[in-house]
Amino acid sequence: MYIKMIIFSLWLFLSLQFVLIGAADDKTRAYRGNAELTYTPSDTVSPPVNPENPDVPAEPINPDDTEPNKGTGGNLSIDFASSFDFGMNEISNKNQVYFAQAQRYYNSSLVTPNFIQITDNRGTLKGWTLKVYEEKQFKTRKSSKYEELKGASLSFLKSTAVTNGDSKHPKPYEVINLTPGVETMIAQAERGEGAGTWIIRWGGKEDLFKKELFAGKEKLEKYFTTSVSLYVPGITPKAPADYRTKLTWILSELPDNQ
Repeated sequence: MYIKMIIFSLWLFLSLQFVLIGAADDKTRAYRGNAELTYTPSDTVSPPVNPENPDVPAEPINPDDTEPNKGTGGNLSIDFASSFDFGMNEISNKNQVYFAQAQRYYNSSLVTPNFIQITDNRGTLKGWTLKVYEEKQFKTRKSSKYEELKGASLSFLKSTAVTNGDSKHPKPYEVINLTPGVETMIAQAERGEGAGTWIIRWGGKEDLFKKELFAGKEKLEKYFTTSVSLYVPGITPKAPADYRTKLTWILSELPDNQ
């Protein structure tokens, strides 16, 4: 009799558990939904950043205190490129190497190496090439029989690729004695490389030096960099005038078959 009561009690307990579980299951429902996010290529112009700290926005200014040209826009864009000023120098019959002013910024004491900034927001990881083209030799607009600075050549040294992202690095190239009229490679991103915003910087803080200049009676101190230079042969005749050239920076997608 005692054993029968134990069996009955156990059966009753298990039955109640089954009923309770069944009741709980009757109140539970499952439904599956979706979560989704879509990206499209971005055509927004990326503003320039500090070439030594790409997380920080910056407002670069040209050496003559004018505003730089706007970026090209598009999802593969050139956002900014430094212009170069090699200062005022005495006429010399010796070979000379002149150094460019360092990059300055609006309303700031910040001085950095010169640089070019590009952004790849295509999302394809197809790669790109960056080249520079010096349209003509340095020339003066002043009437002179020495209007061309024959044999003058630009060099861009200690090239470094910098980003604030995690994408694979493109390869930067040094340029020694740029040839006018010839497209010359500055950097190349192979497939899978170079996504996001990239700085191609010439040199670092250690390459900057201070130089005293005179504007009339006023003495100025400006920073120059040894990483961007202009070589002028001593045998080249020079007029007492300004000599200038134009540089075109060319950013291109890699061909599909590359």
